[in-house]
Amino acid sequence: MKLKTMYCKLKTDKPLKKSQTPYLRGYILNKFDKCGYEILHNHSGNGFIYSYPKIQYKIMGGNAYIIGMDEGTNILGGIVLELRELELNHETYKVIDGYISVKSEEFGVCDDLKKYKFIAPWIALNEKNYSSYKKLNENERKEKLEKIIIGNLLSMSKYLNYTVDKKIEANILEYHEVPVNYKRTKFIGFFGKFEVNFNIPNLFGIGGKVSKGFGSVVSLRDDDL
Repeated sequence: MKLKTMYCKLKTDKPLKKSQTPYLRGYILNKFDKCGYEILHNHSGNGFIYSYPKIQYKIMGGNAYIIGMDEGTNILGGIVLELRELELNHETYKVIDGYISVKSEEFGVCDDLKKYKFIAPWIALNEKNYSSYKKLNENERKEKLEKIIIGNLLSMSKYLNYTVDKKIEANILEYHEVPVNYKRTKFIGFFGKFEVNFNIPNLFGIGGKVSKGFGSVVSLRDDDL
């Protein structure tokens, strides 16, 4: 299907760091909290909204990126022009440049295998299934992670109102574990490359904590591998 997306890039007077991504999200949530945009933070008056975040926050190359998808594009379009500065962990950064790009992108199952790589740690496992993962041999670990990728894509499809009408096939080409610290909690994340018969727009996140920038993927061409 065609999915409406909006990519917003913000360049500041001082380069940003990836570790500041949670502060970027927190600043925007606080700034627009009174506007009642539940979609910004996946919370409602009744508590947490269990869904795929339709607004995601990332820092890459020293710049801030905010990505909206589906109805998230409408909310993002309404707030982004008001972002003249960013206050991240008590330090102020002036927004000096940027752009907004609105696209209609292919999303969903396709006939051929598409290759991707993670540009931010993929949080595939929680504490419980990480313990069981460590007991597996190398082939079993790879198979488990491939099933988790498929599960991530099925979950994302559900909340983006896309019906998966064909079997998803995933193959991990390479991967390695990386330690992740978030809010004084330690996680295990993964970097790597994989292929799947599914169109994933660039910079969309899969797995856990995607609204904070984790699990972001970009497409690869054959000559990049």
